[in-house]
Amino acid sequence: MASLVANKSKRQRYRFDSAAPAHWQTSSYPELTMDRVMVELGNNTRDDLSPINFCQSGSSFNPFDHVDVSLSCTSLGKHTSYGCVRGETGLRKAISRFYAETLDYAVDPERICITAGATEALTIAFAMLTKPGCEVIFAKSHFPPFRCLAHMYGVNCRFAPVNSRNCLDISELPNHITSRTAAIVVNSPSNPHGAVLTSAELAAIAELGVPVIFDEVYQQLGLAGDDVPSAIQHSNRHLIVNSFSKSLSLAGYRVGYLISPESETGRVVDVKATTSFSTCSISQAVVENLLPHWGHLISIHRSFLRKRWQQFATAAQECGLTLLGSPAGGLYGLLDVSEYGRSSAGIAMELAREYAVAVAPGDDFGSPDPRYLRLNFAGPSQTIEPGLQRIADCLSS
Repeated sequence: MASLVANKSKRQRYRFDSAAPAHWQTSSYPELTMDRVMVELGNNTRDDLSPINFCQSGSSFNPFDHVDVSLSCTSLGKHTSYGCVRGETGLRKAISRFYAETLDYAVDPERICITAGATEALTIAFAMLTKPGCEVIFAKSHFPPFRCLAHMYGVNCRFAPVNSRNCLDISELPNHITSRTAAIVVNSPSNPHGAVLTSAELAAIAELGVPVIFDEVYQQLGLAGDDVPSAIQHSNRHLIVNSFSKSLSLAGYRVGYLISPESETGRVVDVKATTSFSTCSISQAVVENLLPHWGHLISIHRSFLRKRWQQFATAAQECGLTLLGSPAGGLYGLLDVSEYGRSSAGIAMELAREYAVAVAPGDDFGSPDPRYLRLNFAGPSQTIEPGLQRIADCLSS
């Protein structure tokens, strides 16, 4: 917590409102209020309020409380040079075994590329499938970096409607496909809603004749009783993005992966060799040592998240705050702020500046402003009640 508090000199390091140097060409890169919120939280110098971060993704679950991973100096010494572009063979085989044992799907380890988190996997996917001027489809309510990646590659965004479950509306999706459609991006469970597509819906999307990027970083973190469906059985024609940042709460290790059709493995390597060449070998070694316990750790993590959600929902109710339903998976709750007559971005910035609380505003996830705040309920237990009370105080003022 203390690391989030910056001294006054740090305030001068981040400027979003300054004019660019005259010789720079500026672009309309998507501006995200959540980034400014995090900077404001870091700028906070109040002694009477410890920063509380509901904005950043990640879980406070610690897998090392349950599994001991010890790497000797000799082991560490084996990871001082560049690793394999595709990733360490042992880790790729362990991921392959997990899919075979839990989802009854045999994926060749050669189709798995280890990446620096899901962000690099998405970056590779966009590089493989898109070109300037083409179109990519994703849900009207979506994970903001999808939009940022589209901008980076000169791609036009088409926003498909969501249904009453806040999932991509499968009946409407075909109407948004054009001759310029290069890919559809599907996120299930979704960020921010935690909405889950059924197996039949995933299959229907896979049959639309357009490459699909299935972002499944929350797939193993279902909060209901049933397992969340995966699109892995469609990976012989489409791409699967996943990460250990969410399922094993290892965001700091930056280990994700991309599963591609056999025919595309060469192109994956071509792009990966440019984006980072090789994912941190030591991080891969840690993850590989955890994977024999993967299923057990996920089970414990799910139980942890269900309890944390109940604590969060109860505290919100006691503070007089209104939540928009319950997520079926993932790490987020949505706080309804529509009755306050203010933009979600304005509320988020005030919370960071005046109350030392970081939240993600709804207008980062879709337009027009849906008037909600996205809060990560999986953070430290002791911050939930005081953080929600500060939000209630802000809204009531």
